[in-house]
Amino acid sequence: VEQHGVVDGIYRLSGVSSNIQRLRQEFDAARSPDLRRDVYLQDIHCVSSLCKAYFRELPNPLLTYQLYDKFADAVAIQMEDARLVKIKEVLKELPAPHYR
Repeated sequence: VEQHGVVDGIYRLSGVSSNIQRLRQEFDAARSPDLRRDVYLQDIHCVSSLCKAYFRELPNPLLTYQLYDKFADAVAIQMEDARLVKIKEVLKELPAPHYR
């Protein structure tokens, strides 16, 4: 996405619905879509939109409900170095599939 799109706002803007659905169907059919096809390069937002939809639809969020408070506390730390250390500590507590 970042290689082929304008990075500023790329994850805020939505793609064309029909392109998002086409891309979803390709993934659902257990194929790896060619994201270099013109239809996706011309609407790079459909790729980021589908990615965001995937994370929204997970039964347990990527950063997990169980670790939510720890992540919230970590990002609230004012000192950047200390904040990064704490975030890394909490990341290590993620279940293996989430960590990967």
